[in-house]
Amino acid sequence: MALSHLIAHHLQRPDPSATTTLTLRDSCWTKNGRIEECFRELKHCVIRRFSKDYGRFSDDHGAHPLSSWLKQYSEDKMSFESFSKKAMEHLKVELDKTEVPLDGFLFFGHEELEHENAVHIFFVQHNTGQFIDGDVEINESFYLDTSNVCLAAKINVTDWQSGDVHRAANSLTLLRWRGEKELTDVFVNFIGFAEKIDVSADTEEFLNIVSDYTKDLPEDVAHYTKKQVVDYCLEQDKIGKPVVINELSTQLKENPVPAIENSDGSVSAPPPKLPEFASFVSENKPESKLDLIPDKSKLRQFVRISGRDNNLSMSFSSRCLGDTIVYDPNSDSLTIKNIPSSLKSRLAKHFQENN
Repeated sequence: MALSHLIAHHLQRPDPSATTTLTLRDSCWTKNGRIEECFRELKHCVIRRFSKDYGRFSDDHGAHPLSSWLKQYSEDKMSFESFSKKAMEHLKVELDKTEVPLDGFLFFGHEELEHENAVHIFFVQHNTGQFIDGDVEINESFYLDTSNVCLAAKINVTDWQSGDVHRAANSLTLLRWRGEKELTDVFVNFIGFAEKIDVSADTEEFLNIVSDYTKDLPEDVAHYTKKQVVDYCLEQDKIGKPVVINELSTQLKENPVPAIENSDGSVSAPPPKLPEFASFVSENKPESKLDLIPDKSKLRQFVRISGRDNNLSMSFSSRCLGDTIVYDPNSDSLTIKNIPSSLKSRLAKHFQENN
């Protein structure tokens, strides 16, 4: 792990009518296994959370000075400790405009990876747990609730300072605290978050491009290619990184569609060579984004069709539609052929028990 700095400060206001009390740490923790594990848990907790927002810093640096201090730190004009303390003092000003009670810690971490330089901010609370001590008595202790981060921000400093307008527009990731609107609004204002990206619309546009790319391919080849695209996108989401068109294009090129085995065991002719995906995008959709944050639910729906209500849950590969599964819009019905053996067995057992 390329963690270079990690520090936390305590902020507390048990009484809504009081001002916020800060307890500031003077120096970053010395890196060791325990410190790195704490950061890893915080980071991966945020990565696993759904419904994150993506955007950029506000241009109003007077009202939202965090980006100005971050710039000074990145230019070695301010230490990481000073950056975090200034941020805390600014957060206190914002909190004191409200009557939100709170008791927690604000973590600031700087991570320097090979292709990404990022600053993370997490709001973490203590939790309580019981344990049996040496006298076999039940006691209570506090511990950091690193598995339940409710507020967080990640600044991709590399993208923010790239000079590329599109990359800068995607450089901020924000996790909101659902159900705590007032505190979330304070945090959003403190970060200086602006211009939420419509992840769903971006993903829809991207998948339309993939559909155009595969529409003239044989059915099996098209399905395999779509699955490759979805697998790559889901893996990027899993590690908290955007989908990059050039990287995806390389993946498709380096992992060509294998020869398809027919039902009689014979192997069909080699599938056609696919055009380079990045070139296809630049030629047919030159206005498209070169990287994006995908919507996982839309990705999964691209290769699977699913739905549920109180009595029925169904999910199947989209390639089954029109073949083993036929939809009749006039009668609003599905006809299913070649039922999976496990389901067939359950149906037979149920029919036998009830007749």
